Amino acid sequence: MNFGKLLSWIPGWLGFLLLILAGTAMFIHGAVNPLGVTLDQKNRTGFIIFGLCSLVIGAVSWLVGGTSKIKGREGTVGVKVEVKDLPWWGWLVDVGVLAISILLYVLIS
Repeated sequence: MNFGKLLSWIPGWLGFLLLILAGTAMFIHGAVNPLGVTLDQKNRTGFIIFGLCSLVIGAVSWLVGGTSKIKGREGTVGVKVEVKDLPWWGWLVDVGVLAISILLYVLIS
């Protein structure tokens, strides 16, 4: 089965939208815990911080003109997302947000 051909019909913006939705779900799970799963403070902090990180990175990358392409991965489970056409300062913002998120998580938890 050629996953690349199968996934070629998916629009490029869907990768960013899914990242934003995953970040939203992580933030809600950490802040409100609607599923009622037992989470300690460290887990809740991680869900909140990295959920917000995913939201910001997804939104910034999409808004500054990045494009994404979802590709198949032959012989493995899952998909590969390629991001391109992102200006250098967009990458800088994304890496900065990730670095700040990691630092906050280490300092808080």
